[in-house]
Amino acid sequence: MKTDRFHLEIIPIKNILVHEEFDPSRSEDLVKKFQKGNTLTDPIIVAPLGDEKYLQLDGMNRMHCFKTLGIKTILCQIVDYNNQEIVKLSSWVHLFQAKKEEFSRYIQNNKNLKLQPAEVEEIGPRYIKEKDFGRLVTVIDKKKGAFLISTGGNFVEKIKRLSSIVSFYQDNITREILPFDLTRRNIRLFFCENPHLNFYENPKTNLMVIFPNFTPQQVIEVVRAGGLFPAGVTRHLINGRCLGINIPLSFFDNLKSVSVQNQQFDNFLSKKKARLYEEPTIHFE
Repeated sequence: MKTDRFHLEIIPIKNILVHEEFDPSRSEDLVKKFQKGNTLTDPIIVAPLGDEKYLQLDGMNRMHCFKTLGIKTILCQIVDYNNQEIVKLSSWVHLFQAKKEEFSRYIQNNKNLKLQPAEVEEIGPRYIKEKDFGRLVTVIDKKKGAFLISTGGNFVEKIKRLSSIVSFYQDNITREILPFDLTRRNIRLFFCENPHLNFYENPKTNLMVIFPNFTPQQVIEVVRAGGLFPAGVTRHLINGRCLGINIPLSFFDNLKSVSVQNQQFDNFLSKKKARLYEEPTIHFE
């Protein structure tokens, strides 16, 4: 169904190119949730690429779960990736616990990465330098300050090195956003607001990784080159995101054509009332 406010359509999963890795820690529980509730609550977000191909912007884990369950189609909200009033692209921040020495040694053992100290004024998110040597991420140690991880090479190579950094702590990630100015005081408060990172007897250090900002064109470049961003790095903000559709999984019938599935979905959706919230909301899960 396409209106002047949204475009929702059931699309074959094989036609959707993913831009990020899936998070195994989230997928297992999500599969069980689908099996128990037998319902897809929210559509995934995709952007058209042409030739009946689409780029996944949000919903990687839902897609992976559908594949695991043997379902060949999925409900998508289609958005214009080039329209900055509809889609805004930013990055998440990763919080994790590790022994600082082990993490530093891991970075220093990678000959393509360089570790160097940083001042607070340097640590905000910035756009990545596509070519040659430049900052890749900023890491903040709760106790000892900040340092930069830099690298050279082309843009696609840099994204691969980004994945190698995240792989060090991929089973130990808390995703957050930075809604404040990055001062020493605000950084301390930010860590304190995550109580699971504040065990006094924990010998590990609380660390935060601040990623660069990316552009839609850079995301498409990586995908077309066969690359993937690490899970939970890109953050797509959708103006007019459709939520709470609660479509039964029985609509995704592999024995029915996609056109029939969409006809049945349009009939299903026409019986629902839609309400547009123009103010930011807080959603509890």
